[in-house]
Amino acid sequence: MRILWLSLVVLQVGPPIELPPLPDARPMEVRTGPAAPGERQVLRVAELEQIALQSNPTLAQAAERIGQARGNVDQAGRYPNPIAGWNSQSLGAGGTVGTQGGFIQQPIVTGGKLRINQSRYEVDLEIARWGLVEQQYRVRNGVRLRCWQILAQQRLLEARRGLIRMADEVVTWTRAKVESGHASKADLLLAENDATTMRLDREQLVDRYRNSWRELAAYLGVPGMEPVPLAGDLVRQSAPVSWEESLEYLLEGSPEIKIAELRVLRTQRDLRREEVEPIPDLILRGGADHNLSNDETTGIVRVYVDMPLWDRNQGNIARAHHALADARQNLTRVRLSIEQRLARRYNQYLTSDTNVKRYQEEILPRSLEAFEIYGEEFRNEKASYSRVQSALGAYAEGIQKLFLEYEELRNAETAIQGMLLVEDIVESTTPRPPSGGLPKAPSGGGVPVGGRPSRDPN
Repeated sequence: MRILWLSLVVLQVGPPIELPPLPDARPMEVRTGPAAPGERQVLRVAELEQIALQSNPTLAQAAERIGQARGNVDQAGRYPNPIAGWNSQSLGAGGTVGTQGGFIQQPIVTGGKLRINQSRYEVDLEIARWGLVEQQYRVRNGVRLRCWQILAQQRLLEARRGLIRMADEVVTWTRAKVESGHASKADLLLAENDATTMRLDREQLVDRYRNSWRELAAYLGVPGMEPVPLAGDLVRQSAPVSWEESLEYLLEGSPEIKIAELRVLRTQRDLRREEVEPIPDLILRGGADHNLSNDETTGIVRVYVDMPLWDRNQGNIARAHHALADARQNLTRVRLSIEQRLARRYNQYLTSDTNVKRYQEEILPRSLEAFEIYGEEFRNEKASYSRVQSALGAYAEGIQKLFLEYEELRNAETAIQGMLLVEDIVESTTPRPPSGGLPKAPSGGGVPVGGRPSRDPN
């Protein structure tokens, strides 16, 4: 019996899964069919991560948002188009077609408004790039959480095979005692029920295992991938995780903080744009008219300018000041939110790490020893069947809790290493689209006289 226990929970000590470098912020090649690695006998977690990085549609969405932002940068910096026109006056005067002429009108943007507009969308481009990084963390973490679940189920399936053998052995003991007259038929019936229950639990676990693979395949972006054995280090020994180092790691590298910082920069440039808005733009018009009645040609030069007498953009400037204060408060909120979420995950890590050690080193060895003692006493007429039944049940429950604690421990480590960009409940989630949106595209092109060619409503 002791040999059986060692085969069930032997540790697979190996190096922790390191977070691989993030791919470049460029459009992803999306796969629409089952991935080739799915045909192999064994898959590793890192291989599944790479499949997800290529096939999960949310990453393709995030990459396309970068393209949208880059287009906005290009459009926002383009100078307004000139306007060409034709004038016809005094038709029929002196029996002629009157005065005919043409002109070209060009808006002249002042105050560096176009450059400021473009700089705002350059910030949006950086936000979109960090949005892709954020989504890469989310997808990779989502793969890992689902893999830990599948690995725990694989280990439980392996353990339940051993538990079924133990339950069958108890049935054999009890049947022999019934035949010798030293146990009642009721004990045999209970022993057979216990063995049947062990088999039923394993059948239900097989169904959950298959459904977990279906969910993982959909998350990867390759539905229809058949379940295969998954290789991973679920029960490896964990390196100690420090609160101070974890917090510093998150505050320095979190994409959420980077995006919040960029949104502060965006509102600063919005404010600057509102401050230069009162600087009047110029509209220049030049052309010529020819009077056919006296065969005289005259030139035309006109300059139009807005006079900021009453509207000096005071309201928009005040709004931009408040928006900047709002963005700064949001940055503080994001930092505090990360610390709060880390506190929950760190507590999960500490609790699961302690529980794993207790179950591995104390609870399960004691439960197994108690079962062996009661089994020997049961065969020697010194203990009742209820003692054996209770000891086997405690041992089976302890094994299940051990692997569930391992799963929780790996989940906590994944959350901390993955910038806390994880779902709270794996079973109920689907691939998440990139967070946030892009501002409306910048306006462009010429405008009639009196318009504001450099004014960007965004």
